[in-house]
Amino acid sequence: MEDLSKFDRMMVALDLTGMDEHVLKYASMVVETFSITQVYFIHITSSFDLPKEIEEKYGDLIAPIDETLERSLHDTIGQHFTAQSQCEIHVNVFTGKVTEEILKLSKIKLIDLTLLGKKSKLYGSGLNAKKIAKSTSSSVIFVTENPPLQLKKVLVSIDYSEHSKIAFEIGIDLQKKTNAKLYSNHVYRVPSGYYKTGKTYDEFAEIMLENTKKDCERFFESMDVENVNYENTYALDDDIHPADKIYKTGIEIGVDMILLGSKGRSVLASILIGSVAEKLLTEGNEIPIFLVKKDKENFNFIEAILQV
Repeated sequence: MEDLSKFDRMMVALDLTGMDEHVLKYASMVVETFSITQVYFIHITSSFDLPKEIEEKYGDLIAPIDETLERSLHDTIGQHFTAQSQCEIHVNVFTGKVTEEILKLSKIKLIDLTLLGKKSKLYGSGLNAKKIAKSTSSSVIFVTENPPLQLKKVLVSIDYSEHSKIAFEIGIDLQKKTNAKLYSNHVYRVPSGYYKTGKTYDEFAEIMLENTKKDCERFFESMDVENVNYENTYALDDDIHPADKIYKTGIEIGVDMILLGSKGRSVLASILIGSVAEKLLTEGNEIPIFLVKKDKENFNFIEAILQV
């Protein structure tokens, strides 16, 4: 079984906007829950032009721009990151392209878990979360504005694959640390040729539901779920994309996190996160998304491209 203790090194991307407060508070919860030992707080800028709000606050300082930005980060971290005594922290400012810098640090520092802000209303361009999710080799949590700082309910999207098995096993470990209730969710669909059977759409939908319940039973028979507090849920995919149903189910249940496994479609597993996972990142901004990437399956982005 996967062990959350593998998440020893975490990278937290900050963008010097109001979103940082939410990300830092969530990062504190993650450190305490996952027993993170090393945290790398980074800010990546396209150039060393001092943002207006930073210039107004620190403009009287005679110091290089990167040092001024680092001081701003340290001040914000000190104010909102409450787990400093539980881990070793590093603060760095880089100039360049976000994805390239994150990938570089992720490889050098052997990052296990990355936290990215997923904005809705707060000012600031932020990071290209989808692009980073595709490119980084680490697991990723996309933090929403005002995220829940206590995990009571966690939804795990499953498709009965090895990736979803890993995701649910991590969910079990998460439950042991937080006592959160787990909900599995499988999205099923009615085949396009159902009418050839002479049955109505609703009749065939009921048949598919019964079939997926049997598949779900077999799926969990292969796992150690004794004493695990979980409930299976199902959603009929009568929408454009199953990710819509996954997110809607999460909203209806009132979960604090949606957890799913990365599904590589080829040897380029690190940059092909799966269509459902990718679409889920564009859904609403109410539930944090935890994208789990299978250990040893991922490749450095540049290395993967060279294999094409």
